[in-house]
Amino acid sequence: MGRRPAVNVLTVNAGSGSLKLSMFDAETSADPAAPAWQAKLVTTDPEAGEGMAGLSLDYGGRKHRLDPLSADTPDRFEALWRAAQEALPEDFRDEPKVVIHRVVHGGDRFDAAVRIDDSVLQEIERWSRFAPLHQAANRAGIDAARRGFPEIPHFAVFDTAFHRTLPAAAFTYAGPRSWRSRGIRRFGFHGISFRAASTRAAEMLGRAGDPSLPLILCHLGGGCSLCATVGGRSIDTTMGLTPLDGIAMSTRSGAIDPAILIHLMRQGMRADEIETLLNRHSGLSGLSGLPGDTRRIRPAAGDGDPDARLALDVFIHRLRAGIGSMLASLGTLPGALVFTDTIGETEPTVRTAACEAFAFLGLTLDPALNGNAVPDCDVATADSRVRALVIHSREAWQMVKECRPLLS
Repeated sequence: MGRRPAVNVLTVNAGSGSLKLSMFDAETSADPAAPAWQAKLVTTDPEAGEGMAGLSLDYGGRKHRLDPLSADTPDRFEALWRAAQEALPEDFRDEPKVVIHRVVHGGDRFDAAVRIDDSVLQEIERWSRFAPLHQAANRAGIDAARRGFPEIPHFAVFDTAFHRTLPAAAFTYAGPRSWRSRGIRRFGFHGISFRAASTRAAEMLGRAGDPSLPLILCHLGGGCSLCATVGGRSIDTTMGLTPLDGIAMSTRSGAIDPAILIHLMRQGMRADEIETLLNRHSGLSGLSGLPGDTRRIRPAAGDGDPDARLALDVFIHRLRAGIGSMLASLGTLPGALVFTDTIGETEPTVRTAACEAFAFLGLTLDPALNGNAVPDCDVATADSRVRALVIHSREAWQMVKECRPLLS
């Protein structure tokens, strides 16, 4: 056998609780089923142990768990890169020629991928206060990767860019007129995931390139948000100025009555305390008293834990409400309801509960297909009026696609 083709595009997805590195062949012309290799560090991995971060490595269709490391390791990028290189066979250890970074908040400046320079870094820093869980991690990933690979170009792809097509009625808050001049508006997030999922859904439905295809996309992971698209264009979404808005999430509250915040401040809580409370100690975790991981909460609920049961009930209630909101924005039956990311891809009970409320639309799931779903697949019954698609998250490859014009 000849040597495997050169792999030279590294994507970096640095989040608040995870870090993913994926390597691709820059000359690949079609979407690959998977990167040549992918390494992942997860801070809240229940299998890693208390205070430890779980490491995993996939390459050539093989999956490996690496020795965990301390969850507070200062340079996670360097630690994960080194662990991957030590575990990979010799012919997988190509150095990258380009590095592409996911950045959550691009504000109102970026509507496409850009090469990172000092002005781009300043703009990323400017929006950090509106994505405190993510932007600092994104910036740390960029800084670490630039130290590791200082001589090659680095690019940024922004989650907010996909939602630049939102109409004014969808992105404008009903506050004073002065908010608009101050840049206070709905931006939306998870755009890289939504763009990839909407493209793949259109292919699966045999409607690739159809400018009228309506979809409702559910990105359900540590962070959760929904998006309504028509022809691959975002027309509404649940997250807002920050990734804290919308439906309930793993550790984030989602939308709440703003008067609660006023009440807490009058009770003496400081702004940074409230920010931490809503971002890190709410959602599934705050309600259940457990880590905000459905793999922990669902079994606890099944064993009779009332707090875990309530957490799941609230999550499903808010998810259904979000789907209803996106349905109203579409104004028509969607071609499909799409589930992606960790919870969306791996939790059939969540998909069932979400879809049950919309049986009146003619949306019905096949229990066998749903219970044994392997992305990418359709888990709706043959006679369902709305398809239900489970689609593997392809954020890393979408990042490569969005940077191709710059790479050439």
